[in-house]
Amino acid sequence: MSSSHHHSDQHRRLVLKALLWLTLFGGVCFSAINIMRENWILAVLELSYSFISLYCLLVINRSENLRTLTIIYLVPFFTLMMVILFQPRTSFSVFAWIQTIPIIFYLLLGLRLGLWGSLLFIGIGLFAFSQRFTSDNQVTNILILANLGAAALSVTLFSHIYERSRLRNEQRLTELATTDSLTGLANRMRLADVFEREINHAKRNRTPLALVFLDIDHFKLINDRYGHKAGDKALCHFAQLLSGRLRSGDLFCRLGGEEFAVLLPNTSAEQAATIAHSLCERLAATPLELEGRPLPMTLSAGVASFGEDGELLDELMQVADRRTYSAKRTGRNRVVTEDGHEQPLAAT
Repeated sequence: MSSSHHHSDQHRRLVLKALLWLTLFGGVCFSAINIMRENWILAVLELSYSFISLYCLLVINRSENLRTLTIIYLVPFFTLMMVILFQPRTSFSVFAWIQTIPIIFYLLLGLRLGLWGSLLFIGIGLFAFSQRFTSDNQVTNILILANLGAAALSVTLFSHIYERSRLRNEQRLTELATTDSLTGLANRMRLADVFEREINHAKRNRTPLALVFLDIDHFKLINDRYGHKAGDKALCHFAQLLSGRLRSGDLFCRLGGEEFAVLLPNTSAEQAATIAHSLCERLAATPLELEGRPLPMTLSAGVASFGEDGELLDELMQVADRRTYSAKRTGRNRVVTEDGHEQPLAAT
C-alpha cells in the first residue's frame, strides 16, 4: 500500500469508527424513545442498526477492504434515515440530518462516491420533506424547500471542494516525500512502497523480481576536481540518460550520493544483468559535457534476485550493495550478478 493511500485509509477508518460509536449509542437511545412512544417499527429498525454498528466496530480493525465495509454500513444507514424522514410520526427536526449526508459521504468514500451518494440521498430527503410539509401558502412551501435544498447542496459543494483540495495536497506532499529533489527520481521511501506492492505481485503470480544497485565510478574525483555543481550535473546527467533505457514498469531510484537502484519487476537475474550491462554501455558511450569538454563516466552494478538472495528489501539491498562494491574493487565499469562472478564490459 502506498503512503498516501495508507494515510487516507487510516483517516477514514478513524472517521468510520467515530460514526459507528455514534450510531451505536444513538440507535439504542432513539429506539428506547420510540418504544416509549409505541413506534415499534422505528424502534426495531434503530435497535437492529445498533447491532450492525457493533458488528462493524468488532471487525473494522482487521478488515482489509475498508471501502466495502463502509458501503455495507452507509447504505442501510442512510436508507434508515430516509425511512425515518417519511414517517408521519417523526418530528420535522429530523430533517436537520440531511445536512450531514455530504459530510459523511465525502469523509468516508471520497470524491466520486461522495458526490453521487450525496445527490441521491439529499434528493430523496428533499422529496420526503416536500411530501410531509405542506401549508396553505404554496409560495411558503417553495421557499422553505428551496432553503433546505440550497443549504444541503452548499454543504455538498463545500465538502466536494475540501475533499478535492485535500487529495491534491496529500498527493503533492507524498510526491515531495518520495522524490529526490535533485534528479527527480524516486527516493528510498518510494522504493520501499513499490517493493511491497511488487513482492505481493511476484508471490501471487510466481514471477521473478530483481534489484540492481548502480554506483557512479570515481564520483568523488568529479566533485573534488570540478566542484559540487559539476557533481550535481553529473548526477542529473546520469539520471536522465539511464531513465530513457528503462521500461515503463521499472523503478529508478536515487538512494543518496552517487548510489542508485533499479527495481525490475518480471525480471530474472540474467535479464537484470543484461539491462545493467546496457546501462553501463549507455553511460560510457555518452559522456557529460562539462565546460565545453566531454567528461567520461562509468558505473559499477550489483544484481540481487528476489527469492534467491532474500525476500525482504533490506536483504536484497545488502546483497546488491555488496556485489556493487565487489565490482568496484575488481576494476569498476562492470556488473556482478553472483558473489565472486565479476562481468567486465567487453569494451573495457
